[in-house]
Amino acid sequence: MEAEKIEKWAVSRGGTGWLGVLPGNTYAVLICRFLLAGVFLLSSIGKLVDIERYSVDAVYNFGILPMFLARPFGLVMPFIELLCALGLLFGVLTRLSALGSGLMSVAFFVAKAVVLSQGRSIECGCFGAIVDTLASVTIFMDIPMLILSLVILFAPTRTRNRASLGNWVPRLRDRLGLIW
Repeated sequence: MEAEKIEKWAVSRGGTGWLGVLPGNTYAVLICRFLLAGVFLLSSIGKLVDIERYSVDAVYNFGILPMFLARPFGLVMPFIELLCALGLLFGVLTRLSALGSGLMSVAFFVAKAVVLSQGRSIECGCFGAIVDTLASVTIFMDIPMLILSLVILFAPTRTRNRASLGNWVPRLRDRLGLIW
C-alpha cells in the first residue's frame, strides 16, 4: 500500500521532461541499475582485496570522522557497497539498494567537498586496488550516481523489477513492497 502511494507521488511529480519520463522507461531504469551496480561492485571489490590499506586508511586520510569511528566505518563500507551493488544487479530490494547508493553518493560528495575546501589533494580510495583516484576527480562522479539512484528509487515497481530475481519470489516481493 505504501509503495503504491510513493509511486503515485513520483509519477504525479514527474511532468513531461526527460527526468519525469525516465523512471517510467523500463530499459532506462535497467541500464541505470546495471551502471550503478557496476560502479559499486568495482568499488567494493577493489577495497576488499586489502580492506585495511584501501578502505580503513582511505577513511583515515580524509580526516573527517573521529578516530574511534573511522576504523569501523572503513571496515563496514565495502560490504555495504557490495550489498547495494548485488541488490541492484540482481533486482532484489532495488529500492533499498538505490536508497543506500544515493545516501553513500551524497556522503562521498560531502566528504570530498570538505577535503577540497581545505585545500588538500588526497587519493580518495574510491576503487581501492583497481585504480588510483584523486578526490578532485571522483567528486564529479557522485552527482550522476545520485541521479541514477533517484531514477531507480522513484521508478514504478514494474519498471524497477525488470530482469529481476525478485520476480521469482512474488510473495516476498509483495510483503516488502516499500523497499523492494
